[in-house]
Parts: sequence; C-alpha cells; structure tokens
Amino acid sequence: MVAVAIPESVRVLLTTLWAAGHAAYVVGGALRDVIGRRAAIGGATPDWDWDLTTSALPAQTAGLFDDATYENKFGTVVVLRGGIDYEITTMRTDHDYADFRRPHRVEFGTSLEADLARRDFTMNALAWGREPAESSPHLVDPFGGGADIDHGIIRAVGDARRRFEEDALRIVRAIRFAVTLGWTIEPATLAAIRETAPLVAHLSGERIAAELVRILGAERPSIGLRLLADTGVLGAISPELAAQRGIAQNKTPGEDLWDHTVRTVDATPNQTIVRLAALLHDIGKPA
Repeated sequence: MVAVAIPESVRVLLTTLWAAGHAAYVVGGALRDVIGRRAAIGGATPDWDWDLTTSALPAQTAGLFDDATYENKFGTVVVLRGGIDYEITTMRTDHDYADFRRPHRVEFGTSLEADLARRDFTMNALAWGREPAESSPHLVDPFGGGADIDHGIIRAVGDARRRFEEDALRIVRAIRFAVTLGWTIEPATLAAIRETAPLVAHLSGERIAAELVRILGAERPSIGLRLLADTGVLGAISPELAAQRGIAQNKTPGEDLWDHTVRTVDATPNQTIVRLAALLHDIGKPA
C-alpha cells in the first residue's frame, strides 16, 4: 500500500486534535480515492470532501476551532476553512435504524475499529491517522478495504444484508460506485442488493435523484441502469421504467424497450437534462 497524500489544510486539523490529546484520522471517500489513485505524500490532490473521525467529543472538537459549528445529533462538527467545510465526527456506533436511512440513536466512543465497522463498504472503511500516544500516522484497514481497492471490488462491511437494512441508500450507492468507478460488486453484496431492493422505496425522492444523476453522469450509464434493473432496484425507484423490460421493440431485432432506452441514454451527450430526457423518452409506452 502506498503512502497517502493529505492536503496541508487537513493536516492542520489533524495536528490540532493530536496536540489536544485526541485520536484523529482521515476517513471516507477522499481517502479511498487517494489510495486508489496511488497518490504519494506531498502530491497534489483534487478538491475532494475530506472527513475526519476523532475520539474527541463534539464539544471538545468545537472548542478547538473558532470557525466550528455543531448542530446535529450525529457528532459531526463542521469546520470552515478557506471556503471549504471539513466534517469532524466523533467515533461512534449506530443503533436502531427505524427509517432505513438514519440511526435513531448513536453512542459516542473511542474505538476506531467500531466506528469503521458501521460504514457501508470496505473501500470506505479505511482510516489514516494516529492515536495520541503514537508518534507517526499510519493506515488502518481492519476489513481488507485496501485489497478491495487494488482489485476494484465493492464489498459490504460485515453482513451485507444488515448494512442495506440499516441504510437503504447504500443499495443505490453500490450500483453508482460500480458504474462511476468501473468496479465489480462482489457476489454476496450483489445478492444482498437483490434481497433488499424493495427497501429503496422508503427513501426520499431527493436522495434517489442525487444518486441517479451520478449514474447518468458516468461514461457508460447503461452499466448502472442495467444493474438497477437486474437487481430489482429499478422497480422500487420507477415501476414505469421497470415495465419496459420485455416490451417488444421493433427498431432493433432482439432488443426490448428497456434495451432501446439504455442504448439511447449511452448515445446522448453527458448532460444531466439530456440524459434524463433520454431515460424517460419512452416511459409511457408500456401503458
């Protein structure tokens, strides 16, 4: 595993927490992408969203930074630096997911591994930083996320079905990652997606739309759209689109209406409104 490139602004946040006697680590998608692109320490990094986790309680974190705000029950303190919001969240475990999206109760703690265990996929369950007693920051990877990044594998942390029952948006996110990263969903995770697909109907339209826009913005959105259909997720999102499967399409031999739709989406310019129009252009035909 190569070294990790951390922007100076993030290093300042980490150093401040370490100096105050708290464990602090970089976590989340930015760390995944840096590792996946084999960036080296000191190298340039894109303007990603950088998230941190710490053993400090929210009030302790907020007290260390003049430009901090804390207005939620999930332990996330937002620090504004140079026009960029950095989220610093207290290590925690989540309990009682009542709405298939957010935990009803969280419990703050100091165990990094317990905090990483609540995350969605192994590629997002990595951390880079150190405990206060340690001298050097290092990569922490308790669930094999580094190897999955190396091999382009999307794998749920622990029990895949449980992860999706906790937060149904993870179902759509797995498919979005598959098409935008060009990675493969491993069999057990894919099977759990099929089993829990109906839960997506409980999500808000705004959450689903945000993920769908990302899928449509991929180089080949048809890969994600076919995964949505093949796993049953499309039926939970849009029964009208799912009904296009198996409808005869006379324009191309051997192609049904859904095949025609996804091929049309792939052929359009990569503009959200254009690709959305292509996706919906035959939505009334099954009726």
